[in-house]
Amino acid sequence: MTVTAPPVSPSAGSSASTRIERRPSQLKGFLHPGLPFYAVPMLPLFWALGMGYFTFAIAGAACGLGLLLMKPIRVPKGFGPWLLYIGWMLTSALMLEPTVNRYLSFTIRAITYIGATNLFLYIYNIPPKYLPTSRILGSIASIFVFTAIIGGYLGLFLGEVRFNTPLSQVMPRSLLQNSVVNNVVRPPFAQRQDFLGFGLNRPAMPFSFTNVWGSTLVPATFAAIAYAGRVKRFRRLIPFVALLALIPMVVSANRGLWIALIGSVFYVAIRRASKGQLVLAIRLVVILFFAGALILVSPLGEIAGGRATSSHSIDARGDIYTDVLVRVPDSPLLGYGAPLSNPNPNRPAIGTHGMFWTALFSQGIPGLILYISFWAGMAFRTGRRIQNQEQLLLHLAIASALPTMMIYDHLPASLPIMMMCAAVFLRDQRVNDAQRQSVLGQPDSATVTAGAAV
Repeated sequence: MTVTAPPVSPSAGSSASTRIERRPSQLKGFLHPGLPFYAVPMLPLFWALGMGYFTFAIAGAACGLGLLLMKPIRVPKGFGPWLLYIGWMLTSALMLEPTVNRYLSFTIRAITYIGATNLFLYIYNIPPKYLPTSRILGSIASIFVFTAIIGGYLGLFLGEVRFNTPLSQVMPRSLLQNSVVNNVVRPPFAQRQDFLGFGLNRPAMPFSFTNVWGSTLVPATFAAIAYAGRVKRFRRLIPFVALLALIPMVVSANRGLWIALIGSVFYVAIRRASKGQLVLAIRLVVILFFAGALILVSPLGEIAGGRATSSHSIDARGDIYTDVLVRVPDSPLLGYGAPLSNPNPNRPAIGTHGMFWTALFSQGIPGLILYISFWAGMAFRTGRRIQNQEQLLLHLAIASALPTMMIYDHLPASLPIMMMCAAVFLRDQRVNDAQRQSVLGQPDSATVTAGAAV
């Protein structure tokens, strides 16, 4: 990928290999430049067709075509580890056994990785006048509403009922018998489990598993709040929407989701306290405890308390994590390309239930290092330059990648959502810096060449 830049005066102190990009991306074509992005909020349509899992891969493909209309293509600082990870991920395909299931498992993940990459680059490069930040955040907010509220309540009431999508109707029966394919094209509304001593419908719609549902809602929650903060008429709806979403979130018994959201409140309180805003920090913590107390004394308290003390899934997770650690020494560099079916049919696939473990098992130790390096870098870069409430919320969405990777897979939805949040944060920051430096008569140093970024 080549990124060019106009000459910079010697006083700017930049060498030819790291010239600074000041020109806006030039766009050409007959269609509106922001059109490819609108595949993202079409998640409900793709779900109804049986392609919900591939929403972000489809949107990423459309945005990849949109990138072809942009010149030059910018790459922000810190994006190098991600590009290296994509290359390492593709190389790890060499370790796949020549079976349909293995190739299918790898391909489904690969197109989502690449789709998320295209989404990031597209948003980062397209000028805000063609794709405003409010449109991006609004699209993620619509995904939050569709997942948390519509999907949440349909899951609670319909349970494990599967939706026979049009795609499942035309697909060959032999292919439909594959469990991976069946879960994708005939997703259940919920997973029904009884580990608390009674049957519980844990929402999964529009995805196949409750953990994916919860993983998606972590960054989507922060982006949705950021969008509501931008649109005055929606600010009053925040308490109402929060209450509606809270019920399926609690009933989902999704501890990872609970921990991520509760942890974010303490994180914000610590940041506020460190800046001398001690009263605000205390107020946040008090509100959190008050909300928790209300849940515990309500009918939801039995679910929340039971889940908090339940050891369900801990043994299963421990087993598959141990399997990963045992197998990694046999293929430490490239891993195994994709997760493996568990010899125990009652256990999840080896190399799942956590992006940390997926990257380690599928792409080896170097792949894990690159994945962590990218998200740690993004969290650091966005965290040190927070100037308003919206940036704080976007930073929370980005930084959530680090704790959630231990227990959640980031595919197929939370990774693209976090990528979009990172891209819009960095794009807006770059635009603001350019405007400020234009007034001061200084060059914009927010963006470097792809070679310098790597």
